[in-house]
Amino acid sequence: MAKDKQVIRHAARAAVTTGRPPKNKVAKGVAAPAPRSAPTPAPRPGLHLQPLVHVADMAASITFFEHLGAEVIHGGRDTDWVLMQLGTVQVTLVARTPIWSRGDGAVELNFAATMPLDDLERLLRDRRVTVSGVVNHRDFGPQLQVLSPDGLLIRITQRAPER
Repeated sequence: MAKDKQVIRHAARAAVTTGRPPKNKVAKGVAAPAPRSAPTPAPRPGLHLQPLVHVADMAASITFFEHLGAEVIHGGRDTDWVLMQLGTVQVTLVARTPIWSRGDGAVELNFAATMPLDDLERLLRDRRVTVSGVVNHRDFGPQLQVLSPDGLLIRITQRAPER
């Protein structure tokens, strides 16, 4: 009987250190450690980068980005804003002076989210991200605005989920 207890103790120790169940018939009564479950992944907002560049001359800027391989997918040379596809990124060109008091910059980080903005706002607040609020942009509709730790204003618009 003492020999059986010794075998069980040894098998239990081996099961704990190796994570494998015991092979010995006497030790099979010892439970192997439960397999570790993978952590539940955090929800992903599905963000896509959409940089915005303020430009002085729309036609010259379009030509420049076309030389880089971009193509106009919305707007044109005679409009005040254009959306261009450059590889996998969409770049917005805006022929308006940045409004510094509103947080505009010469280059701005804008994202399009597939997650509904109210869900994204809740998620970001839960993660302690500084949310400035939601504004209704005249060209792009509702935008969730957040601040980076350095105070950079980041705008997130709603995007239809990809199918």
